[in-house]
Amino acid sequence: MRKYRIAFFTVDWNYELVESTLHGLKRFTEDHENVSIQVFDCFGKDMDTPRNRSEFAVFRLADLSRYDGALIQGNQLIFEPARQELISRVLETGIPAVTIGCPMEGCTLVRTDDRKAQYDMTAHLIRDHGAKRLAYLTGILDNGCPEAEYRRDGFLDACRDFGIDSRSFTVIPGTWRTEDGSRAVKSILKDDLPMPDAFVCANDEMALGVIDALSAAGFHVPEDVMVTGYDNIMSARVSNPRLSTVAIDSNKQYYFGMQVLIDRINGIDMQEEVIFPHELILSESCGCKEAEGRDQARIEFFEQTQLLKRFYLMQDQLAEELFSAPDLLELMNAVEQNRKIFGCDSVYLCMNDYYYDSYDRNNWQEDSEDFGKNMVMAACGVSIKSGNRRYRGERFETGKLLPPSLMEQERFLIFYPLHYTTYSIGYVAMNSISVAAKLNLHESILSFLEIAIDNVRKKMLLRQLNDVLDDLYVHDGLTKLFNRFGYERYAEEIYRQFLEETGSAQILFIDMDNLKVINDQLGHEAGDEAIQLSANTLKKVCGERDFLMRYGGDEFLIIAAGTEANLAERIEAELARCRCASDPAIRLGMSIGGVTATAEEERSLESCVQEADSIMYEIKRKRKKIR
Repeated sequence: MRKYRIAFFTVDWNYELVESTLHGLKRFTEDHENVSIQVFDCFGKDMDTPRNRSEFAVFRLADLSRYDGALIQGNQLIFEPARQELISRVLETGIPAVTIGCPMEGCTLVRTDDRKAQYDMTAHLIRDHGAKRLAYLTGILDNGCPEAEYRRDGFLDACRDFGIDSRSFTVIPGTWRTEDGSRAVKSILKDDLPMPDAFVCANDEMALGVIDALSAAGFHVPEDVMVTGYDNIMSARVSNPRLSTVAIDSNKQYYFGMQVLIDRINGIDMQEEVIFPHELILSESCGCKEAEGRDQARIEFFEQTQLLKRFYLMQDQLAEELFSAPDLLELMNAVEQNRKIFGCDSVYLCMNDYYYDSYDRNNWQEDSEDFGKNMVMAACGVSIKSGNRRYRGERFETGKLLPPSLMEQERFLIFYPLHYTTYSIGYVAMNSISVAAKLNLHESILSFLEIAIDNVRKKMLLRQLNDVLDDLYVHDGLTKLFNRFGYERYAEEIYRQFLEETGSAQILFIDMDNLKVINDQLGHEAGDEAIQLSANTLKKVCGERDFLMRYGGDEFLIIAAGTEANLAERIEAELARCRCASDPAIRLGMSIGGVTATAEEERSLESCVQEADSIMYEIKRKRKKIR
């Protein structure tokens, strides 16, 4: 049986419609075991801002050459630049594509007859309710998607056919938002214009805004003014009065769209445009009887209020753990342990490798607003029995979306971008539809997550910077050995550890021979080189746990285990092989005074250092006397 891999592109600005759409696609994968669908979703708006453009980067996450076809929710892509970029990529790869609601070059169009649907609703108001003065609120008319134009034209056609004079209706520009409806009513009241018999709105959101504003101004719907919408969202079904609207079963429409796409992939001839049916819901807001199913809508609304209560409890728990996480590991643990808030079986958090590996933006790729070439599986919030925890920390090519073996298990995935301001963090993948999606609550979750991840990044970066400063504070700049501050902080502790663990500790006080001669004859740069070479010799000979310190200008101190044999002799032997690059003829030498302290003696470190210093000077004095 042939397998099909499909990419679906949408925008979650009208989350209820998208949620219904996703259920249609999920049902298709359940009915067709040879089909897998990856959904690329975001919370983009119609505004041309850097942050909004960053949302649409999730569309570029899909490597279209890896897909058999693409399904596009064109009427949700209200940001035209993103829609144009997407269709250019589809045309470039040549994969079969179907668009819903908005014509796009090279794609089969599945759409509702918006013009006829709005015509039918307007005709009902005029013919059956006697409306003579009407106001129409449009959607966005200039974004390249004709859906709003079709609905407006349906309204105008009905006014013309039923003899409504152009002076008796008005067309008010809108942007699909609730506040457009409120603003239209307030504008009429402000200008002291006669209130229309009916508001016909291009979607339910604006219609509900009209009803709220009318109610606030003392008007009754439908007795004083009738109102209609379009889409039949949940708020329309439970509004008071119940909103009259146009219903399109998005669940069935996108199931149907998937079948059209599969047929096109298989080369079956079809029309360039396929019409999906609509239904008028004639209810209280236009003066008709209450529509069937309102009781069910109330049950659904009650269930959603219960969901909200549970969600906010889980959100409080998640927020507390996210924002108290001291590092990325603890934050990822919080994501996995609180996966139930996403309302799906598995949640995968994937991060750009450059972000995961470095908290410093200076180390990131130049174009940090987009996804990198490789990803890291940062968190796997999965059911216990699935065993997918082993994928945590795995690296993979971004185009593969998830580790290949994991992708084979997941036939339905939804990808959401993660970014803070304009730079990309990575993405979240869910293997089913979140129950929180219907109320757009998952946007809140992801926003929390974005802020928390960047908060941890800043914490870790600050910690790293403090570590660097602390390291500079306790180490000598020239030799990188401990300095006096390092001695005060660590020497006593290391000395006591050696006494406890090995029963003894040895302290070597060292003074370089002839450094003044080197400085006088070759200059201080050569002197610095000799000091560095001497320090490197000590590092090479001594153990990792030994304490090495530049005690003064040409003096060094070593604290080592008493069991470390012939340490002074090995230092001198190694030093004899060293040559200065500035003058290979120079022979480096050291005078070394050593003291061994035992645990039984209970000697202080300071007394051992003083004795070793005295022994070193006695050795140095004898050497000078011999010369």
